[in-house]
Amino acid sequence: MAFAPLRTSRLVLRPFTEEDAEDFAARRSDPETAMYQAWRVPYSVEKALALIEESGRHDGPTPGHWYQLDVQRVADGRTVGDVAVYLHEHGHTAEIGYTLHSWARRKGYATEAAAALIDHLVDVTGVHRVEASTHPDNERSIQVLKRLGFEAEGVKREAFWVEDEVSDDAIFGLLARDWRSRRDLLGI
Repeated sequence: MAFAPLRTSRLVLRPFTEEDAEDFAARRSDPETAMYQAWRVPYSVEKALALIEESGRHDGPTPGHWYQLDVQRVADGRTVGDVAVYLHEHGHTAEIGYTLHSWARRKGYATEAAAALIDHLVDVTGVHRVEASTHPDNERSIQVLKRLGFEAEGVKREAFWVEDEVSDDAIFGLLARDWRSRRDLLGI
């Protein structure tokens, strides 16, 4: 069964299509966007197409694979960014990530999109724990995670590699029971 888009009051999270490749590549090619991410710039349309094709082999979050969703504004259909989820092999733990265009930041889109994804993971997929990691200096991403109720669980020293460069990796976790009790407070 194909993944049904997730909707919030302002956003639609839907599976990527080939038509999204240029926008996706442009977003990942922005040096500010890529600063704390696992890719180098420029990010080619060919790489974007390969990632979209890989994600499209699955009908939604699938154990052992990343699944990517395009995030669009309801008002005008413009893509603001994307969210991704990796479902661990046992299916009880998921890792999420999000990336926004620079013009779409500081408008609450990352929080809103991640909340919709977490709702799906907890309520539909049955995930018990949601994880996220980021560079310890990525203050904006850490703010989003804290707003969502993630708890800082530590820093893995020199654990995150991008080609030949290593950095620390700040680890955050959110349990399903904590999410259920917190999500109404977010008003999303």
